[in-house]
Amino acid sequence: MTTYQQAIRSLIADLTPQPWDYTDSDGTTLTVIPASLTEDPGAAEVNLRVTRDKTHAAQAAITTTDLPALITALSDPLTAPWEHEPHYPDGTPKGRVGTWLGDQYGLTLTPAEDGFTLTAIEDDGMVAASVTLPPEQRLPLASALRRALDVAHGWER
Repeated sequence: MTTYQQAIRSLIADLTPQPWDYTDSDGTTLTVIPASLTEDPGAAEVNLRVTRDKTHAAQAAITTTDLPALITALSDPLTAPWEHEPHYPDGTPKGRVGTWLGDQYGLTLTPAEDGFTLTAIEDDGMVAASVTLPPEQRLPLASALRRALDVAHGWER
C-alpha cells in the first residue's frame, strides 16, 4: 500500500462518524450519530435514535445550532425536565409543529429515580420512543454529543 493510499484511508476513517450506543436492560438502544450531510452553517444535524425493537423506533435530529443547549443540559445532573427548542441557524426560534403529543417534538430529557429518561419524538409528532439512562451515562452521552457536534460542524460549508 502506498503512502497516498494510507493517507486516504486514514482521512476517510477520521471523517466517518462512529456511532455511540447505549442499550438498557430491556434492550432499548440509544444511538448518537451525525447525519453526514453537507449543510449550511448551523444546519448540520446529529441524530439521536431510540430503538425499542425492530418495529418501534423514533429519531430526533438536533442541529448544530441547538446541540450546545442539549450538551449544557447534560453537564450537570438533571433536576428538572428539559425540552429541545429548535432554532434557525441565526438563533430565531422555529416554533412548534407536533400535535399528537401536544406541542412536543424533537427531544426531551426527564429526571427519573434511576437516572434520566430521553424521549425522541419524530417531527410528525406521531412516533415517540424513550430510554432511561443511569446517572453514570450522563457524561459519556454529553461527550458523544460533543464529538458528534465536531463532526457535524465539519460538514457545514
